[in-house]
Amino acid sequence: MFSGFTNYMKGLVGGTENLQVEEAGGENKEGNIEPEQRKGLLKQLSSYIGKDITSLISLPVWIFEPVSFLQVMSEPLQYNELLNKATKQDSEFLCLAYLAAFNCALYSTAIRTRKPFNPILGETFEIVDKNGEFKFIAEQVSHHPPIGVSETTSDSYILQLETELKSKFYGNSSEVEIEGVNHFINKKTGDHYTWNHLVTCCHNIIIGSLWLDHYGDLVITNHTTGSKCVLKFAKSGWLGAGRYTVTGEILDSEDDVRYRLSGKWNESLQLFQVMDNGSSSTTSTTLWEASKEPITNKFLFPKWVEQNVIDLNDEYRKILPPTDSRLRTDRIALEAGDLDLAAKEKQNLEEKQREDKRNRVAENKEWETVHFKKVDDAAHGYRWKFQDLYWTQREARIAQN
Repeated sequence: MFSGFTNYMKGLVGGTENLQVEEAGGENKEGNIEPEQRKGLLKQLSSYIGKDITSLISLPVWIFEPVSFLQVMSEPLQYNELLNKATKQDSEFLCLAYLAAFNCALYSTAIRTRKPFNPILGETFEIVDKNGEFKFIAEQVSHHPPIGVSETTSDSYILQLETELKSKFYGNSSEVEIEGVNHFINKKTGDHYTWNHLVTCCHNIIIGSLWLDHYGDLVITNHTTGSKCVLKFAKSGWLGAGRYTVTGEILDSEDDVRYRLSGKWNESLQLFQVMDNGSSSTTSTTLWEASKEPITNKFLFPKWVEQNVIDLNDEYRKILPPTDSRLRTDRIALEAGDLDLAAKEKQNLEEKQREDKRNRVAENKEWETVHFKKVDDAAHGYRWKFQDLYWTQREARIAQN
């Protein structure tokens, strides 16, 4: 669930956080990454090969895109239609099929290779859908390890995404593993689904053309009925063999295969019914196809992201809490193309976070989350529960303006 949710995983891997921030002098105002910059990055990272660098280094600002990782966590919601379709199915197996399509779709957005900003501890991000279909809230609940949690609510479902990032640098590539369990509640049936995350690898960080690969087994489990979907994302082989390939099976509570899935996570996903003799139907249903929308934004943001994730005007500022990702000064400067200011503001925010931690240690205080509280719910796999406080506070801010 680095950027693209991936987008969320997308930019996650393009770099990582905390060496001291480099001075911005000499950086290209247009944000183009020069070969000399990439060579300098390798020199900067050479001592970290094989290590988890998620919280060890702070990268130069030119490697970033103007969003926080909490904003990236919201990007799967551009596929809200697939979640709605999942809840409208009369069959639990078809519900699983559309949840599988949702996961393929979100990985298909992982085309951006710049890194999102690491959220500041206590940072939040909201989206209230303009058509009233859903509302989303995320909070950075831990800095070491970095953990972000979000909850989306609509008339038909509840979706909670949890990400705990761990990454390793291997020289010309960086691999990100994400821990945390994602939850989906179908309000129509009450069924509770969970799934895990894939591994994402960013290749050719220093030499060659950057590209991302997502691989591993993604298991979507219906804890209410015992059915599940097992999706296998193939790891790209030599010269790209098998790249993008996804196969899967939907099994009932007795582990009998009811449907099979096949496709590519950058193109489409097909559903095949399994016959009584165990063979797959010769006809298929297309669950999802990748968007053909042209992307013209200089940061490669799709239109949905432009309109819902980075949108900010004076009226909206009045109702946002100061913790919202849109208001980050480094993000705003980077979006405007001022890399010198972005680097300085990034450094200021990181130093303020370190100072706050020193003060808590001196006062023997633990960080207290605001909107998500840690719980021990082993039966459902929850680690965090949303407290509903955020939306009450938002209504109060609206009433004051």
